[in-house]
Amino acid sequence: MAIYSCNISNVSRAKGSSACATLSYISAEKIVDERLGMTFSYGREERVMLTGTLLPEGAPKEFQDPKVLFNAIEKYEVAENARTAKKIMVALPKEFDFTMQKKAVDEFIEKQITSRGYACSYAIHHDKENKNPHAHILIANRQLDRKTGEWTAKRKMEYVLDGQGARIPIIDSKTGKQKVDKRNRKQWKRVNAEQNLLDKKEVLQNMRASWAEVCNQYLDQKHQIDHRSYETRGIDQEPTIHEGYEARAIEASGKASDRCQINRDIKEHNKLWIQVQEQLKVFDEEIQKLKEQEKGEERNERIRELLRRREAAKSVGGITDGERTTAQSDTDDFLRKLEAQERASKEKQSDCVSEQAEARVKQYGYQARRRTVKKEQEFGKRNERSEAAEMDF
Repeated sequence: MAIYSCNISNVSRAKGSSACATLSYISAEKIVDERLGMTFSYGREERVMLTGTLLPEGAPKEFQDPKVLFNAIEKYEVAENARTAKKIMVALPKEFDFTMQKKAVDEFIEKQITSRGYACSYAIHHDKENKNPHAHILIANRQLDRKTGEWTAKRKMEYVLDGQGARIPIIDSKTGKQKVDKRNRKQWKRVNAEQNLLDKKEVLQNMRASWAEVCNQYLDQKHQIDHRSYETRGIDQEPTIHEGYEARAIEASGKASDRCQINRDIKEHNKLWIQVQEQLKVFDEEIQKLKEQEKGEERNERIRELLRRREAAKSVGGITDGERTTAQSDTDDFLRKLEAQERASKEKQSDCVSEQAEARVKQYGYQARRRTVKKEQEFGKRNERSEAAEMDF
């Protein structure tokens, strides 16, 4: 069954990462990082099905070689904490053959990356049994100018505007007048504005949604994927965590992986949770039937009591037309009051049952989530090094 996965992260020097090292991992090739004077050789050739490099309009032709492209961005960035690249990992639907997998990746890159002026390289990975087809996309973290082919600025100074769209002057607190520089030019408030689209949350969210849209146009209705979280979609289930190659390799060797075990626990919890929901629905239906049954019996008994009283009155001395009208009115009043009481009682009981059920459900879900989170935290540190070795270079 098709699953959705689209993880976006940074290649950051502050975390010891290098765009060239990451390129070596996704391509399974030896890559020389000219800035560091180091050669990286990561990855496994047997699982790399295809590599490719896609460039935006105006990019230098030599960037078609990914070694040149990512050495160029590494040399251009001078800050010690620079984020030289973005990396995206997407799960490829098993329903796609290899040709369709490539088509989906190319289409996604064209729509979301090269059209925005970014250059990137990608690699499609399969495992031996094709249980985990996925693609890695490595993006140089600066746009390229269409006219010059040069790297563009990530940030630039922009004027601060007021509600009417006018520039805001910088006022001298001593004179109360607008400040001027040495050339007597007026000074206006400015801010350092973000220019790099890949650092904007809304753009990254749009990219996540776009991957689902690209895949869904080639998937049938039964296998559609959704980028939204369970919570956003109103699905009260626990999402599974990313397992990764190392965890699956441990499982393949016959041992139990901590991360895979967490997912097994989560799936078992979700299965039990669905059963709880079904049981609660059955309980609610049974409670409703009992309440309706009790209501009918109580009403019938009260009506029978009134009829007995009327018959007793008739047998003693008869009743006049006025008495008959009064007795009938009493019966009608009683029935109306009884119906009103039953409605109020029904609403009160229903609220009470719903609150109790909701409380039980929330407590069950909370306890299960707490166990899952605790277990993941226990294993998180243990897997941190292996995950970093696989993904973060």
